[in-house]
Amino acid sequence: MSDVVLKNVVKAYGTTPVIHGVDLHIASGEFCVFVGPSGCGKSTLLRMVAGLEGITDGEISIGGVRVNDLPPRERDIAMVFQDYALYPHKTVFENMAFGLRLRKRPDAEIRRSVGDAAQILQIDHLLDRKPGQLSGGQRQRVAMGRAIVRNPRAFLFDEPLSNLDAQLRSEMRVEINKLHKRLRNTVIYVTHDQVEAMTLADKIVVLSAGRIMQVGTPDEIYNRPAAKFVAGFTGSPPMNFMPCTVGEGGGTIILDGDIRLPVPAARRAVCAAHAGRRLEFGIRPEHVFAEAAGNDVAEVPAQVQLVEPLGSDTLGLLRIGPGEITGRFAPEAALATGSAIRAGIAMNKFHLFAPETGDAIRGPGW
Repeated sequence: MSDVVLKNVVKAYGTTPVIHGVDLHIASGEFCVFVGPSGCGKSTLLRMVAGLEGITDGEISIGGVRVNDLPPRERDIAMVFQDYALYPHKTVFENMAFGLRLRKRPDAEIRRSVGDAAQILQIDHLLDRKPGQLSGGQRQRVAMGRAIVRNPRAFLFDEPLSNLDAQLRSEMRVEINKLHKRLRNTVIYVTHDQVEAMTLADKIVVLSAGRIMQVGTPDEIYNRPAAKFVAGFTGSPPMNFMPCTVGEGGGTIILDGDIRLPVPAARRAVCAAHAGRRLEFGIRPEHVFAEAAGNDVAEVPAQVQLVEPLGSDTLGLLRIGPGEITGRFAPEAALATGSAIRAGIAMNKFHLFAPETGDAIRGPGW
């Protein structure tokens, strides 16, 4: 196991910068996920760690060794690609053994290493088959096995599950998680799928336009987003946003349409510092209720615009004043399109963002 450190890493194509001075420390044995929308630079950053892309400026080190000028084969990493990258004319055994044969390892060691990895991944009965005879999930296990046998300093995964159907992706997430807990290797994993990020990661790195927007645990990223971009990217459906004004003394949040939401005592001091200021109010769908109940739940008049039953829960689009928000409700809420309800908003869960910068505004207890 080895840590991976990026110091002020920059990547430019000609005069066009795509990665802007990234600083990041991934601890030894940590599962770190790069997540963000298409074009944010996450795969480029991963490829620079792997040595498949050169860096324009900065420094990358793996296990304390500066690797800027080392070719990929000398960085002691193993990469698992989206398209598996298996040799179609070789058997599963030979695909998994390929890297060890290049290193001229003894046959007995190769057989032992491939056999152990195949057993861990439950593909030991497939060693004599060729990739064309395997399902997508089996091929992905072979690609992972090829990485495991090398016992590298770090595993790099580039959207490895994007070619699989939804059920198989879910199953493979579990397998990758179990594999990491067993091997405890350093992992850098790239995905645009926030479910993969939230379920797999020890640490999430949220990227936008080649810049790190936030680094944190899944809980920190979801519940304490540092910026509106992070809050809007995570969650399904994502966080609701509405323009607001902070009332005098920080005691109320005033939404457009003169919708007044009382602020709990624990949050008033922070809000008071922004009294009279125009901000963005954020609330997650699971913190919007079909009725007001409990402490710190504000009651507001709402009209149901759209209902989307999902089985285990129901999404409802509500009009509140001139704006709209989405709530996640229990099926027994029995929402009906066009009906008027008294919606509840959990005011101990709201977020505020500065419209000029998108930065979160919060204080102790938020």
